[in-house]
Amino acid sequence: MYSRSALALVVLVACQRASTARTVPSGVEAVSLLGTTLRTPSFPDAPVRAADSALAKTPGDPELLLAAAGARATAWRFREAIALYTRGAALHPADARFLRFRGHRYLTVRQFEDGMRDLNRAAVMDSTNFDIAYHQGLAHFLLGHYGRAADAYGKCLGFATNDALRAREARGDYRQGYRSCMRTGTDPEALVSMADWAWRANVRAGRQQEAARLLGMVQESMTVTTNRSYFENLMLYKGRRTADQVLTWARSDSVRFSTSGYAVAAWLLLQGDSTRGWALMDEIARGPHWNGFGAIGAEVDLARRRR
Repeated sequence: MYSRSALALVVLVACQRASTARTVPSGVEAVSLLGTTLRTPSFPDAPVRAADSALAKTPGDPELLLAAAGARATAWRFREAIALYTRGAALHPADARFLRFRGHRYLTVRQFEDGMRDLNRAAVMDSTNFDIAYHQGLAHFLLGHYGRAADAYGKCLGFATNDALRAREARGDYRQGYRSCMRTGTDPEALVSMADWAWRANVRAGRQQEAARLLGMVQESMTVTTNRSYFENLMLYKGRRTADQVLTWARSDSVRFSTSGYAVAAWLLLQGDSTRGWALMDEIARGPHWNGFGAIGAEVDLARRRR
C-alpha cells in the first residue's frame, strides 16, 4: 500500500515545457529546471580537433559527422554536438542515428519536447534499435508521459522473443555495432539498464502487474558489471537489497551515486518516506554530473514538486 504522497508522485504530470525557443546565456550549456547554470567542465581539446581534422577532408561523411559530434558530447559541449547532428540529419535524412543522438542531447540540455520529437521519429525509422527505444522512453518519462515511456520500453523488450527478428540478427542483417532490442533476451547488461527505467515508468503509470513481471525477468545470479547500478536498483525493488545497502555501495563513485541515488530516492517516496526521499533527490540534482539521467530525473521531480 502506497502512501498519499507516493501516489501523488505516481500520478504527477509534466508541467515543465522545454523547447528550441529556450535561450541560455553565452558559454552556458543549459539552465536546470531549478534555475542552476550548467557549464562545461575543462576537457582536453585534442579529441575534438582530431575529429574535426578528419571531417574537414570529407565534410559530408556520416561516420565522421557522428564522430565529430560524439567528441563534443564526450567533452560536454552538447550544443555544438546538437548543431553537428542537425547538419547530419539534413544531409542524411534516412539515417536515424542523427535523430537518435540529437534527441539524446536535447534531453541533456533540458529540451525534453525536442528530444521526444527526434526520438519518436527515429523509432519509426528504426524500431528495433535499443538505444533509440531507451532514450525515447526516457524522453517520455521526463515529460511525465509514464504510460508512453512504459510502452516504448515494453515494445523493445518484447522484441527479445521475436523469432523472425532474432533470425535476422543471427544472419548479420544489421550493421556492425548495431545494438538491437533483441539483445535484451540474451545480454543481462542491456536487460537491466532498460528494466530499471521500465519498472519506474510502469509503477508511475499504475501498471503494477507489468512492473512485477519485469522484476521476474531479473535474477540475482546474473552477471552484470558495466550496468551494475541498474542491477542493484532492481535488487532493491525485488527486496533483495535495502535502501541503505544500495546507497552505501553507490556513494563510492559519483556517477554511480547519481544513477542509484535517484532510484533509491524514488523508492523511498513510494514507501512514504518523503523527508529522506526528497532530501536525497535534492542531493542528486545538485551533484557534479548534471548530464546524467539520474540527476536530470531528480531535477524534474523536484521542479514539479515546487510547482
